[in-house]
Amino acid sequence: MNLVECGKLARVPLGGTWYRAMVPSYATPVHAIAFAHTKTAPTRFNEGHGGFATLYLAEDPMVALFEVEAMLGSPHSTWLPVPGRNWTILSVSVVLQAIVDLTRALPQATLGTTVQELTGDWRGYRLRSAIPSVSQPAGVPAPTQELGAALYAVDGLEGFLSTSAKVPTHQILIVFPDKLAAGSELVCHDDKGKLIFKIAPAAARRSRRRPKRSR
Repeated sequence: MNLVECGKLARVPLGGTWYRAMVPSYATPVHAIAFAHTKTAPTRFNEGHGGFATLYLAEDPMVALFEVEAMLGSPHSTWLPVPGRNWTILSVSVVLQAIVDLTRALPQATLGTTVQELTGDWRGYRLRSAIPSVSQPAGVPAPTQELGAALYAVDGLEGFLSTSAKVPTHQILIVFPDKLAAGSELVCHDDKGKLIFKIAPAAARRSRRRPKRSR
């Protein structure tokens, strides 16, 4: 993957409604807005070693449920919900000034990647070692995690679109919440119109501040 080309990718604005699936107990103003923990949570595009935070959103509720593995199988064949756990779908109004769209062929060609690489195995880089029969490639980060870090490092870039690994005919949106530009925001209301959370540049900056030590 040619990561030096990340800064040359065409940037586009993005608006609309995107979705997030959460267990009901976390669909509160305190938890729904939380993203600091994602710095240490390994995901497909984030090594999880404390470098940067991400917020994952899906293009529709179905994709959101498959992404969190609340649904198993494939929407294109056989699927079933995972029993014993309830889920809440949050609809998030998104306004972003500058993202890159990695679901398109041209950006993929520029980076020297494919949708198969972008949606493929990343967990194996942590799991493989000298013990199992398949021992390589091993170690972290995975190529997609290197890509996420390279995109985060691009000045002014607020996030990117990629193909869902669970529903490969649909998109997911990865937002860098602490890089939002002026005029950008992510807003979520409940079904009665009450504000659940709002992430804007000032809010993102506050989330990065460490509490002052008492003397």
